Amino acid sequence: QAHSVLFFFSRSLPGRVRRTPQAMARRPASILPALVLLAGAAAFALLSSPGLLGFAVGTRPSVSQASLRGLVARSAGAGYVQRHWSKYDPEPVDTTAATGATVEVEYKKRPFGIPRYQPGANGVGARVVQMTEKSRYPGDPSGQAFVAGVKPGWIVKTVAGQDATGMKFEDIMDLMDDEVFLGMHQALTGTGVNSDERNLDALELPLKVEYIEQPELVRATPKTVGKKE
Repeated sequence: QAHSVLFFFSRSLPGRVRRTPQAMARRPASILPALVLLAGAAAFALLSSPGLLGFAVGTRPSVSQASLRGLVARSAGAGYVQRHWSKYDPEPVDTTAATGATVEVEYKKRPFGIPRYQPGANGVGARVVQMTEKSRYPGDPSGQAFVAGVKPGWIVKTVAGQDATGMKFEDIMDLMDDEVFLGMHQALTGTGVNSDERNLDALELPLKVEYIEQPELVRATPKTVGKKE
């Protein structure tokens, strides 16, 4: 049996069609329970996932305010390895035994253009493992290391004149304060670190960093692992 639906035009909303109460009453009543169940499931998912919606249970992800203020996270040392570890990184080297020509670079802005460093053997020293290999515009902070000729594999020798080859990796990161904010993943997972976790204060700019040249490091990737020469 066909049903007719009556409409009338509202004076308060010209041009908008509204259903009459009689037409609304003819809607199937079975839709309402389904909508209630759907809304309940969505609310349960949010409440049970504080990492996605921390305020739903009165908590919030432990993200440092420095991370949210800009590209550079001001607490570089603590937890750096956990935030930047990759299973494709090479084996750590003994930075205290490193030899080679040295290159000094003066950085005037942060970040320097080195997205990732790797600690040396036993967590001592630091090695460049990833570079920003371009400068997008004159004076681009992220292109400073590239323009200065720094290469992946080079070892940090000194920071502002302080010997870094035998220094704890976290302390080197604190002094240089050179960590690029990881973005939404870091914000949602709470991998940012708090300023009270620093061991040393960041050094002021301009900052001179001396490197020990090493054979250029070619990092393994999922496409190159197991690949025959």
